[in-house]
Amino acid sequence: MDFEKLAYPEIVTIAGIEYKGKRNMLKGQLFIPYTKEPDVSIGDIIIQKSGKRKIQLKVLDTSFLKDGSLEVSTNHPHKLTLIVENITAKPHIVTNNNPSISIGSINGEQIQVGNDNSQIVNINMQQLVEHIAKSNDDEAKSILKSLLKNNTVASLVGASATALFGLL
Repeated sequence: MDFEKLAYPEIVTIAGIEYKGKRNMLKGQLFIPYTKEPDVSIGDIIIQKSGKRKIQLKVLDTSFLKDGSLEVSTNHPHKLTLIVENITAKPHIVTNNNPSISIGSINGEQIQVGNDNSQIVNINMQQLVEHIAKSNDDEAKSILKSLLKNNTVASLVGASATALFGLL
């Protein structure tokens, strides 16, 4: 039985040369036993065969360990450990790029902080009429008077419709 195939099942191409390796996807590590030191540096793109597909891995860090394999499940004495990032998968990974901003204190009304938020403002009819009555906006006053004269609106607002109309 070929233990190297079980211990190092992945095929990785570095600088045009194929090596057997084992990748830990969760930790972003790739272990490669070697005899002749692979020509690899931080920033290099290496290729891992995955079935009929190829996965591009960007090298983020390297560690060459002489006699590091202890020749367990391999005939190669040394061990290369690479920290890699799967750049083939990167466009498909959803990330939250919203920065965290700390704000000491905020005073005021109707304040919104953040992205993609909604703001709901509740104002009662009395406040609406009072604000429009204080304004110099004759068009808003006219529209509001027409609204308060409407039978449907008057029935919803009730007896206060007359009092509200009087404020205008």
